Amino acid sequence: MTAYSLDHVALAVRHWAQAGPVLAGRFGGRWRSGYEQGDAFHPAQVEYANDMRIELLAPGSDPSSFVRRFLDGAGVRARPHHITFKVYDIRDTLAVARAAGFEPILVNLEYEQWQEAFLHPRDTGLGFLVQMVQAAEMPETLAADYPGLHRTPPWPEPPAAPAALPAVAGRISRWDLARRVLHDILGGAETALEREVSRFTWPAGADLVLATGEESGLRALAFRGDGTASWELADVLRAAGDEPVVPELGIRVTDLASQRVAS
Repeated sequence: MTAYSLDHVALAVRHWAQAGPVLAGRFGGRWRSGYEQGDAFHPAQVEYANDMRIELLAPGSDPSSFVRRFLDGAGVRARPHHITFKVYDIRDTLAVARAAGFEPILVNLEYEQWQEAFLHPRDTGLGFLVQMVQAAEMPETLAADYPGLHRTPPWPEPPAAPAALPAVAGRISRWDLARRVLHDILGGAETALEREVSRFTWPAGADLVLATGEESGLRALAFRGDGTASWELADVLRAAGDEPVVPELGIRVTDLASQRVAS
């Protein structure tokens, strides 16, 4: 297995603060770090009970910031940008990816503490960018001496305990490509849940639930407000299909614990 964790989902946002009422206020996410790293983009991370994280990518000061272009191109306040997998050996992962017929992009192996590469959605058919990272430390540790580091969130700290984020849902149009990326390259264990619906799991982080759909991409973040990491397929699929998109995040969200109580 090359990957050991579906570590986080990254959302492009206009401003970090716009996500606070949902990520912190509704689901109790704990601020881990945020820093202004220059012209291109400003990353921040919010953590949940099962060590799953949401990353917020805000535009940097450059008018041509890739985050600004990504949002402006869709005319939205927010939209999913990528999923990050932590891998044991980035060079081995790159070799496996190339052997499987994919050419990684934006490969950066310069810094031992954080080495990364990406797989473009145009090549994988997943509808979202895949980031592969070998990291010796967490982002907040790596940025500890950075002058633009924000140790406190741009919103009130939530009083409640954080929710868990046990599942992320998406739709894909090509299972052959999805399996080559998620199973063959990243070593995810696949479980068929029903016709044209599968779960991919890693030792840590959230499960990835994928269903066949004409429009591929990430569909929903499935939280559990009670902090447990269990989930029911019907609830995840209902959220991915029926919940409205939250404009501040650009993706659907649901509390699986509330759905169980309601049903």
